[in-house]
Amino acid sequence: MKYRAEIFDEFQYLYETTGYSDHQVRCVISFANKVDAGMMKKAAELLIKTIPILSRTYKNFGGNSYWEYAETSELKDLFTVADNNADFDMFSASKTNEAAGPQIKFCLLQSDRDSLSIVINHMVSDAAGFKQCVYLFSDIYSKLIKDPRYVPDFVIDGDRGFKAVLSNISFAKQVKLLLTGSKDNNQKSGCEFSMSKSEGSAPFIVTHEIAPDTYRNIRNYCHSESVTVNDVILTAYFRALSEKLDMRGKEIAVPIMIDMRRYLQDKSFLALTNLSSTTIVRVTVNPNDKFVETLFKINSVMNEKKANNLGLNTFLKLDAGFKIPLINVYNVLRKSLKNPKICMTNIGVLDSSRLIYENAEVMNVAMFGSIKYRPYFQMSLTSFNDKMTMGTGLYGTKQDRMNIEKFYDLMDRELGNVRTPADTAER
Repeated sequence: MKYRAEIFDEFQYLYETTGYSDHQVRCVISFANKVDAGMMKKAAELLIKTIPILSRTYKNFGGNSYWEYAETSELKDLFTVADNNADFDMFSASKTNEAAGPQIKFCLLQSDRDSLSIVINHMVSDAAGFKQCVYLFSDIYSKLIKDPRYVPDFVIDGDRGFKAVLSNISFAKQVKLLLTGSKDNNQKSGCEFSMSKSEGSAPFIVTHEIAPDTYRNIRNYCHSESVTVNDVILTAYFRALSEKLDMRGKEIAVPIMIDMRRYLQDKSFLALTNLSSTTIVRVTVNPNDKFVETLFKINSVMNEKKANNLGLNTFLKLDAGFKIPLINVYNVLRKSLKNPKICMTNIGVLDSSRLIYENAEVMNVAMFGSIKYRPYFQMSLTSFNDKMTMGTGLYGTKQDRMNIEKFYDLMDRELGNVRTPADTAER
């Protein structure tokens, strides 16, 4: 049986073919103790039956592509076990095979404290959908620990398109947004992260945890100054970039990801899909600007965007474009797609109350965006309890890895400028 590919399925596929990214999303879960490998494998098998898109295979026909039913028993490499960090890290940087399936895979690192790595094809889900998937997986595992005969009595296989996002917007407003909305989504910018030109690149992920004290300072500061954690991280990002790229006094444009579920009336997990959009933040960090001055610029820009239908313009343009008769929009995008050299995605909070593994304590969880091909650069960010983790994936060299690690040193320094409420009176 065939299932029509959605617009963002094909859009993500283009990212690989145009040399932008590997269109995967990753999640790494660290436990305080050991887990049951057998039950975890069974949970993975039940998950792909509960969410059928995960067990389908992709048939690419450039604009007329579709998903095809596949027997779950025929899918290989769904669940593997590693006994060393090198193999585990190699798995985390690997890709699913959309043509062969499955569209998700798991690797358990067995040690005194187990870890689980999950890789999902970005074509079937964005990071917000992946979070829903990860929550469900932990729930299935926990129920299997209590009852090994457990089988979910529901299937998640609803409409994977984004019509629900647009359904509450009148036709007149949609036309107005198309005519007057932002025209710069995913536009190329002039700045570029410095990377090596040598051959022999390999995929890797650089992770960096923000110190718990710093994270607490950020949250307290946000509460006292009526700004968001995202505002603060973006501020540090712009300031670190302006120094790293020698762009002080020059405007920097950074696309950021927007979860369009914000516009849904029913936010239930009815389908695994991509509902993310982008908007571009443009800010100039002047040579003598203090952190708080840049912060209030960022906050002002973001507040204005939130008040003006954040992210909708991209959805409307794609929806309208794919409806044009006699034009293969996929081929047009393949030839003209402008990928941003530098971007950021705040995946947000992973809810500890929904990520519970029976008889196992979760120490930390981090999600990472797709691994980029040079010269593209992206920083992702996730939070779990009192921990915040930044990450960057790249097909690069050891020199590139060192360069990214130095960038995170700059991020640390900038975030160190965030003061607790008691200190803000001194600025």
